[in-house]
Amino acid sequence: MGFFDALFGRTKVASGKTDQLFQLSTATLDIESQLSSVFAGRAALVLRSVDNAAYDAVEKELHDVLQVGGRDLPVAATSHTDNMGFHWMVYQASEIEDVINALHLTAEMIQESGYGDSLLASMIAFDHQNQARSRDGRWYLIYSYRRAAFYPFVPKTGKNRDVAFEFRLAQTLKTSLKVEADQERWYALWNPPL
Repeated sequence: MGFFDALFGRTKVASGKTDQLFQLSTATLDIESQLSSVFAGRAALVLRSVDNAAYDAVEKELHDVLQVGGRDLPVAATSHTDNMGFHWMVYQASEIEDVINALHLTAEMIQESGYGDSLLASMIAFDHQNQARSRDGRWYLIYSYRRAAFYPFVPKTGKNRDVAFEFRLAQTLKTSLKVEADQERWYALWNPPL
């Protein structure tokens, strides 16, 4: 932020930090062995809505890159805009490493195109073997680009959360991931298109 920005009260939103996503590769062993959970084959990148033709071109280029890289990066990608106006790039793959690479590649391309401040979060779906634990046994690990930290989200029916399980997840994962220390920043992302 420059002098005039400070003087006139303007703030610049920091671009997201993308490299910490790779920590998830090593945390996958803890997720499987200590949390009895497996990657559900789906993840998403959540973006603040950008409404201009240049951004539309960036999104088309992202889809083209993922289509061309299909043999090296076997990920199916779709786009979705929710009723709040947030843009979701949804990825489907059998291996979590492929999804991590797709999320990182997408975030890097968005930053290089000048839209890094639109990066909000990545959301990775996991299935817990104890189906009674959450709705359909599904829980999510959310990565906040601005905070460069992960946090768990375990939705239950009626827009409730399984807070006890979220704390257990955070305690287990903090040995291998940077977990957001401020639970007030563990924002719920209800009804994700995953």
